[in-house]
Amino acid sequence: MNFTQSENLSTIVSMMRNIILSGLIVVAGLLSGCTTVPKSIDENLSINEYFQKAQEAVVQRNDYDTALLYYQTFKERFPEEKGRIVEADYEIAFIYYKKEQFDQAETLFRDIIARYELPEAQDYYQWPKVLSEKLLVTIEEKRPILSE
Repeated sequence: MNFTQSENLSTIVSMMRNIILSGLIVVAGLLSGCTTVPKSIDENLSINEYFQKAQEAVVQRNDYDTALLYYQTFKERFPEEKGRIVEADYEIAFIYYKKEQFDQAETLFRDIIARYELPEAQDYYQWPKVLSEKLLVTIEEKRPILSE
C-alpha cells in the first residue's frame, strides 16, 4: 500500500467513524424524546400507586416531570392525607434538588420541617424531616461553590 492509499483509507475510516457517531447521537436523541408526561392520571390509583409510578418515572426513565405530576395529582386528590402529603412534598423537593433548582428545593425543605411543629405531626413519619434537614445543609455547602 502506498502513501496515497494509506491516506485514503485513513480518511474513509475517519468518515465512517463520524457517520456512526452521528447516527448514535440521533438515535440517543430520539430515544430520550420518547418519554412524555401523561395527559391524565387514572383516578382509580391507590395512594401507594401514585408514589410507585412517580418513583418508576424517576428511577427507570429520569422523567422528573412525570414524577412531579404524580405527586401533585396525589396531593390534589387526597388532601386529607397530611402525613403522605409531607412525604410527597419531600419527594417533590428532592426532585428540585436533583435538578439543581436549589431555591425551590430549599423553600420546600424548610416548609416540610416547619410542618413538624404542628400537633398532627406526631403521626408523621420522621424521615422527611430528617432528610430535609440533611439536604438543607448540603445545599448550604454547595452555595459557595455555585456562586464562584
